[in-house]
Order: sequence, then structure tokens, then C-alpha cells
Amino acid sequence: MRKPIIHILATAAILTACTAPKDNAVPSTGAKVDLTLKITSVSPSTKTFIEKHSGDSGASYGLKWSKGDKMGLLIDSWETSGKPAIEMENTASSGENAIFQGLLRGIPDGSHTLYTYSPVSALIGTEKDNKLNFTIPSEQHISGDSFDPSADIVVGKGYKIVIKADNPVAEISDIRFTRLLATVMVTASNKGSANLEGESLNKITLTSKMQDAALSGSIQWDCAGESLSVKSANNTVTAILEKPIPIDGTTPAYILINPTTLAKGSSLIATIETGKYRITKTISSLPQDLSFPGNNISALNLSITDADSVIEEI
Repeated sequence: MRKPIIHILATAAILTACTAPKDNAVPSTGAKVDLTLKITSVSPSTKTFIEKHSGDSGASYGLKWSKGDKMGLLIDSWETSGKPAIEMENTASSGENAIFQGLLRGIPDGSHTLYTYSPVSALIGTEKDNKLNFTIPSEQHISGDSFDPSADIVVGKGYKIVIKADNPVAEISDIRFTRLLATVMVTASNKGSANLEGESLNKITLTSKMQDAALSGSIQWDCAGESLSVKSANNTVTAILEKPIPIDGTTPAYILINPTTLAKGSSLIATIETGKYRITKTISSLPQDLSFPGNNISALNLSITDADSVIEEI
């Protein structure tokens, strides 16, 4: 059986977490403040999508917010309610800039730290010591030529702020975010199967047989320590394409997964579906570690033949 070829391409990290301005601790007078907060994203912006390019890399991250995007904000330490202090919506037109506004009620004046993240829907819970738990959907829906934006998780570095009782308004213009997940760029090429002539791909599923591979599932972000860990492992992730793509190796589909490394010798199964067929390609033993770094694009190229793939009618 012919071994499949896997190519891994990594882009440089584009989005970085900028250090927040440091303020000396300002003791609270005990006054309670209803803080009007305005957060403006300035170029380079922080939410991402895929930009196509010619050349070896094939794609890179583009930068853009969309109108209606929602950002969650937490302040200082929190309990395990799993709810943001406020939920803020981008009111600006889609583009590099965004404007989020909200009201924090009953905040003591003095020094505080703000933690921000997006999308709000990804948060499934919080823990003490400034830890956020997010879910990575095992089923992602792709409407265009990028990934599912509802699955793209970004987190902001802790931002120091001083609240003054006599001026309860804060405008912030330099919060930056870090993207947590890895992007897998999957292409499929029909290398001689007559059954697949003229067929288009509309669904891709990746399954790792390595224990705790955690392609999807849930992850935890330690805001203070700026570290990522796996909470629960789901070794399968699926992308459903609204617009089918040809099986000729020219058009990729993008899946977001937890940053992970699949160990040498473990198995990886790729299952793709067309309108008529289900094609299963099994890499029974990876020849080397297969790494999917966070905030990087890795390419997985699948060659399909009658000899090394199982092709079944649906």
C-alpha cells in the first residue's frame, strides 16, 4: 500500500499579545463606580481569517473584525460562574477597526486588571486563579474559503486600568489578542479513481488514534501564566462545507484544532464525503511526529487512489 504524503507548512505567528501598560497599585477609597468602557481595536486588528496567496505557503492569516462580533470581559479575579463581567458587541463596520462599548456596574475605584476574549460563545466556564475554559467544536461549518469564525478563539493579555471615582470613563485602544488554536489546511487529490471523477468534497473528518490527542474538546487558558492546557479530549474534528470543493488538490478546506503533536507511530484517519461517496484514508503509522502549533497554518495533503483508500457509496 502506498504511504500517503503529509506536508507540514508553518507560517510565522502574526498575532502577539502586547504587554499591557503597568500602573502602580492605587488603593481603593471604597467608592463604587459604574464604569463606562470603550475598547477600540486599532490596526493591526486581532480577529483572523484566511487569505489566499500564490507560492509554497498557499495561505496566511488575514486580520479583520466583523460587525456584531462579541467580546467577553472579566475583571480581576473571579469565581466559577462562567459568565463575563460584561458582553460587548462590535458596533463598527467590518474591517480592521472595531469599537466595543459597555458598562461595568459597582466597581470599586482603584487599580484593576481586565481580561478579554472572543468569541463569547466559546467560553464554557471559569475557574479561580484567572483560568478560562473554552470549547473547541468537534463539528465546524465552513461557509466560505476560510475557517468557521465561531470556532476561532482569541484571548487578550491582562490589561491594567485605574478607575477614578470622579471620572468613571475609560477608553482603551491598545488591547491585543493571541490566537489559541491551530489551523489545518486540508487538500484532497484524486489520483486515478474513476468513481471520483467529477465529484466534489463537502465534508472532512480527521480522527487521531493517539490517546488524548484532543483535536477538539475543551482547553483551559491561564490568563496570568499565559499557558494553554487540555481539559477534555475529543480525538475527532469535522468540517462541513457549505460550498463543495473539487477533489483535485487545488482548493483547501480549513479546520481549527487544539494545538497538538501526534506522536510517531500513531494512526490518523481522514474521512471525506462527496454527494455519492465516503472515502476513508488511513495513515496507520505516522513516520514522524506530526505537529500542529497554535497560531500556525499546517498543510495536510491527501492523495486518493483505489489502492490505498476505501471508497464506499453513501
